[in-house]
Amino acid sequence: MIFLLTGGALLFAVLLIFLILRNQLIRSRNLVDAAFADMDVQLLKRHELIPKLVQIAAGYAKHEAVLLEELAEKRTGIWDKDDQFPQILTKINAIKEAYPDLKADQTFEKLLFQITETQNHLLYSRQFYNGTVEAYNSLQEKIPYSWFAKSNQHTKRNYVQAKSEQHEIPKYPI
Repeated sequence: MIFLLTGGALLFAVLLIFLILRNQLIRSRNLVDAAFADMDVQLLKRHELIPKLVQIAAGYAKHEAVLLEELAEKRTGIWDKDDQFPQILTKINAIKEAYPDLKADQTFEKLLFQITETQNHLLYSRQFYNGTVEAYNSLQEKIPYSWFAKSNQHTKRNYVQAKSEQHEIPKYPI
């Protein structure tokens, strides 16, 4: 009877160790998959957001250039006339009120900030992914995990590495 209980306890302990090791491998693999999905989200954000921001900033700059040209023309027209000084000041104030503050430089600063922030988020998500891949791959090489990894279709994952064309800074038409 004691022999049977000891054998049962030993079998239970081996089964428990197997389940713990298997669950740790699965948790590590799922963390790698989640990190890859997070990185994919950042890539999608960059793909969708940056061209829209560039387009908005370029449109704003074009609109501001047109406003500045019109303002210059109106100022020239004011000084060409022989009106009295108070009338000239009244016209200048009217022009000033008609044109709001021009803020293309602030728009470009916001654009630069958004691009930098997006690139930083992407960088952090790539670093996190590579960290989870390193932990997962290392776990598979350690004994006793290596015994279970091969039998449960756990394969090594690849790190995110830049391709040769990705080493160049992207150019955005502004």
